[in-house]
Amino acid sequence: MQIERTDTVIGSPALLAAFLANYSCGHCNSETEVRHDQHGNLHLITHHDDGCPVLTGTLSSAPDVARAATGTIPDTFRP
Repeated sequence: MQIERTDTVIGSPALLAAFLANYSCGHCNSETEVRHDQHGNLHLITHHDDGCPVLTGTLSSAPDVARAATGTIPDTFRP
């Protein structure tokens, strides 16, 4: 089974679609998808490459999330 990182997403499905269109991991070639759990909650699933420092928890995904949420932070941004 492939390792994945999941976060519950609260809010408008349209905002989630916009977030997904802008999200990319700055450290690997990840792919994203959306799933609904048994309670109807949306989850954003990110499939990171093996050894990705975001997947292993070595680095935070915060800069990538900020870029996806605002669409204005340059790709070269690192905390």
